[in-house]
Amino acid sequence: MTDQKKASQLAQEGLAHWGKSELELAAQKTEEAIALAEPNHCAAPDYHGQLAGIYAQAGKNDKARLHYEQALLLQLQAGETEGGITIITSRYFLAMHLLEMNLANEALDALQPALQAAPTHWLNCNAHAHILHALGRFAEAKQAAQLAIEHAPSVEKAEQLAGNLKAVLSEV
Repeated sequence: MTDQKKASQLAQEGLAHWGKSELELAAQKTEEAIALAEPNHCAAPDYHGQLAGIYAQAGKNDKARLHYEQALLLQLQAGETEGGITIITSRYFLAMHLLEMNLANEALDALQPALQAAPTHWLNCNAHAHILHALGRFAEAKQAAQLAIEHAPSVEKAEQLAGNLKAVLSEV
């Protein structure tokens, strides 16, 4: 039985526990939220994304991956489009998680539709640079890093990206 109001409350409680690094409670509350939510409710992808982040922080990488993938699937089913910020962000988190799992080829596959739809979006380029670097494709990684910095939404973000991508940019 669905109860969207209770699901929203539980998700907020899960978020509060996550903020305090109480990962077991955070996961429990968010799982309960998912169980009570209407599967097609607009918040369902957010609940899955939240649970993915909690699991990732807890080192439960396979569970995190499943929920990153579910969040993306639900967003696409809800009509979100490739190239839109919602899907770019979702693909970014999935790709970077796969990269953390040492699955660089799968990370590239996950990111590819977003890259095709928005090839110069800084978030796509940032993930692309890290993935290409992990694959040993250093020249391409450097180009992607430069694109990320060039298309950053602010000077501050460009500086942050330059620091984050320092290893990629210095590779020969």
